Amino acid sequence: MAYSPQPSVLWLPAQADQLQIQLLGKFAVLEQNKKHHWELALNGAYEAWKMTLAANYGNLYLLHLKALKNGVLVNYQAIVWVLPEGCDCDPNNLLSFKELTL
Repeated sequence: MAYSPQPSVLWLPAQADQLQIQLLGKFAVLEQNKKHHWELALNGAYEAWKMTLAANYGNLYLLHLKALKNGVLVNYQAIVWVLPEGCDCDPNNLLSFKELTL
């Protein structure tokens, strides 16, 4: 198994189901493609952590994922802010997306 940098103690392993984690990974890759005109193809999210924010501010998810970049499988780290239901704005926001150096 490849080296995987661990988040700080504020992050707890995400207890969300794998479908939600994969959907957040897909969202992160699509947003990165849209913002930077990249053509990444998600291979899958393989680790996830969650940070619960103050009431009515939702949760942050830190994801480790793999995506194809120019035919090469690359590891990335993404942070997605998931706002609570009923918010009048976009429910998901990509805060960070960077390549992991292993």
